[in-house]
Amino acid sequence: MLHLWAMDYVNNLVFFSIGVLIPLWREELDLSPTQAGLLGTAGFMGFGLMALPASIWLTRYSPKLVTLLSGLGMAAFTIVQALSPGALVLVLGRLGFVMASAVRIQLQVMLIQQWFRPRLYATVNSLDYGSRSTGQVLALAATPAIVLLLDSWRSYYYLVGALMVLIVASWVFMGRERGTRTESGGAPQHEANPAGVLRRNKVLWIVATAQIGVAVCFGSFLTFYPTYAIDKLGISLETAGLLMSVFPVGGICGTLASGPISQWLGRRKPFVLVPGIVLPIIYTLLLQAPSVPVAALCLFIIGAFAMGVAPVLFTIPMDLRLAHREVAVGQGLIRTVFPFSAMWGPLFVGLMQEGTGSLFIGLAIVAPLNITLFINGMLLPETGIRGRLDRMRAARTG
Repeated sequence: MLHLWAMDYVNNLVFFSIGVLIPLWREELDLSPTQAGLLGTAGFMGFGLMALPASIWLTRYSPKLVTLLSGLGMAAFTIVQALSPGALVLVLGRLGFVMASAVRIQLQVMLIQQWFRPRLYATVNSLDYGSRSTGQVLALAATPAIVLLLDSWRSYYYLVGALMVLIVASWVFMGRERGTRTESGGAPQHEANPAGVLRRNKVLWIVATAQIGVAVCFGSFLTFYPTYAIDKLGISLETAGLLMSVFPVGGICGTLASGPISQWLGRRKPFVLVPGIVLPIIYTLLLQAPSVPVAALCLFIIGAFAMGVAPVLFTIPMDLRLAHREVAVGQGLIRTVFPFSAMWGPLFVGLMQEGTGSLFIGLAIVAPLNITLFINGMLLPETGIRGRLDRMRAARTG
């Protein structure tokens, strides 16, 4: 898991650096707002294109080997971005990098199921997302400093690519697999065609589409809020990076807390419903923040609620006692719907800025869309242990 989390860190150093690097690309590569939006879109599109196919077809192969190959792909496409002469190559390099990363993340689902028992899934998912949030803090806070130290964003990408090569080399010797177990209540008879679970179990679609609005808003603010903050609050690039790093700090608190607390309560739905109410309000307040401390507080709250949802949603397919590859397909659907939704946010906001000259209008339109969490949360069955016990008692009394 330490190797897998290290690869997550590298993914974050590339994926989440976009917001603080766009001001530099605007100067060096003459990047337009629409091209900046396409860069944000390309990253999310990469996840959307690969998450579900990888969960259906690549989970039949050795997780260690596929992880190795995807890690090499991540390193190669990082170097491609470093060599980019213009926006087009930068977009294609980012797209290829994220596609390789999406493959690795889907195989990570299989490795978690190999090594941990079901009662630990929610906690492990919290640790998993907590690690990613820590990587986001590092990416957002350290990227400007490293770029200034190296005096080049290209050197930054060369450094990250070399780091990925070292991690992959270590994975060759240290990566481990374990024979999968079939848990009681599973459905091994369906594993030959794991994609069929999407037809048999409609709950997976409710889970996957719950974050549509969250994704659109997240992609938009990740790409454009640093630029908005620089212009509105009159801060430097380094301060904007530090400000954005508060979001994943809140994410660390949310992700590490939501899984264990959800498991202790035996409930999943409250951790979907409450963020669906809180997030639209706080995102809207963020756009009106008059100072850096107020903006930082808003970003912390957003991070805690937005990232705290993810471990719970990704645990629900495991709660359903599906076969291992079916769980990977269910989570693959989530990782497909989220990025395909997120990719429209940066493009929309970029086009709005191009047409109106204002970032505020586009960001204000997408801010309330997080309400989809509340809407889908109302439709979800309670899959936590308390919910299952309630249904058993109701069946007996009925």
